[in-house]
Amino acid sequence: MDVELKNIRVEIPPQGQLLFELPELKVAAGERVLIQGPSGRGKTTLLHIVAGLLRPQSGSVKVGGQDLGQMTEPQRSAWRRDHLALVFQKLNLLPHLTSLENVMLMRRHGEFVSREEAQEALAQVKMSSRERVLAAHLSLGEQQRVAVARVLVASPQLILADEPTSSLDDFHTQEIIEALLGATGGSEGVGQNKARGPQATLVVVSHDHRLRQSFTRHLDFDQMVKA
Repeated sequence: MDVELKNIRVEIPPQGQLLFELPELKVAAGERVLIQGPSGRGKTTLLHIVAGLLRPQSGSVKVGGQDLGQMTEPQRSAWRRDHLALVFQKLNLLPHLTSLENVMLMRRHGEFVSREEAQEALAQVKMSSRERVLAAHLSLGEQQRVAVARVLVASPQLILADEPTSSLDDFHTQEIIEALLGATGGSEGVGQNKARGPQATLVVVSHDHRLRQSFTRHLDFDQMVKA
C-alpha cells in the first residue's frame, strides 16, 4: 500500500503555532522506511496523519489511492480496521486481559484471530511463557512485544510503528525488528501472512539508531520538514 503526502501543514492548538510543514512524502507499496529524528519534533503526529487519526490544517493525504481527507470519520475507522496495523508509543493494551487475550482481540477480514494464531505470534516475539500474564503485570518491554504480536496476526497492508524498541535491550530490539519485517510478508510471518501476496508497507519512526541496519531507506525528519 503506497503513501503520498503533499503540502502538509500542522499547527498546535489553540494558538495555531506551526509544528511542521512537510512538502512531500512518498512511500511505495511494499517499502520499509525508517524515519529518524529527536523526540518532540512531530514524528508521532506524522504517523497519526498517515493513519487518518489526525487531520492536518492543510495538504493532502493519500494512502493506497484513497484520499483520507475526503472520508468521514466512520469511513476512516473502517479503513484502518481493514488495512492498517499500528504499534503506538503508548501501547494501548487492555490491562485486565492477558497477553494472549490482547492478541486475540485483533481482527482479520472482520473476524477475530484464532487462539492458535495468537499463540504463534507470541512465540515469534518470545512471549509464550507470559501469554497468561495480565498486561498490567508485564514490563514495558514485554508490553511492546505483545503490541508487535498483535501486528503479526492482523495481515495488514500498512504497518505504522512509533518507537517500537524504545524500552528494549539490544537482543530484544533485533527480535522485534525482525518480527515487524516478517509481518510485512517479506520473510517468515504468522498464519495467513505467509501466503497473503504482496508484502505490506512498513513505516517506523524512532530516535533509536540501532534500527538503521535493518532498513534500506532512512529519512531524517528534520530534513523532510520545515518548522
